[in-house]
Amino acid sequence: MDLQERIDNIKSLHTERGLFLASSQGVETGYDKAWLRDNFYISLGLEAAGEWGLVEDLWTAIIGIFRKHEDKIDWAADNSPQEAWQYIHARYHPETFEEFWEEWGNKQHDAVGAVLFKLADLEEKGREIITEKDHSIIQRLIDYLESVEYWHDPDNGVWEEYEEVHASSVGACVAGLKKLQQLSFY
Repeated sequence: MDLQERIDNIKSLHTERGLFLASSQGVETGYDKAWLRDNFYISLGLEAAGEWGLVEDLWTAIIGIFRKHEDKIDWAADNSPQEAWQYIHARYHPETFEEFWEEWGNKQHDAVGAVLFKLADLEEKGREIITEKDHSIIQRLIDYLESVEYWHDPDNGVWEEYEEVHASSVGACVAGLKKLQQLSFY
C-alpha cells in the first residue's frame, strides 16, 4: 500500500462535520465514533501530507465540540469534577457532537492537552483556526485543566484503562499550556 492509498484510507473515515471515525460506520465494535486523541493524530498525518483543508475542517469541528459542551466545561472549570462523567469526554458522535454515556475511561487529560497544543501549533503556523469568538472557550479549557489539577489528578490516559497519574497525560497538558503561552492572546 503506497502513501496515497493510506491517505485515501484515512479519508474514508472522514465525516461531513469534519471529524474522523476510529473505524468504519456501522461496525459492531463500537469504534464508529470520533475520539479527540485519534483526530489529533490523524491531523498530524494529514498536515504532513499537505491536506490542509481536511486539517482545518477537523480542528474547526473539535472547537465545535467544545462550543457545544461549553456549559459543561464552564461548570468543570469552576467546580473541580469528582465523577468521571463530569470531565470532558474522550469520544463524540461524529455528526451531532454528542457525548456517549456508556461506561468508558473518559478522564483523558492527555487528549485535552494534545488538542490545545495542536491548536496553538496551527496558529503559530498561520493557519488561523481559532477565531475571535473561540478565545473564550480556549481560555475555559485552560481553566478546566487547572481546575482538575491535571498534574496529580488520576486519569485514564492514552490507554483508557484504570485511573492513575500518567506522565504522558501530564506531559501533554504541560506541552499544550506552554504552546498556548507563546501566543499573544493567552
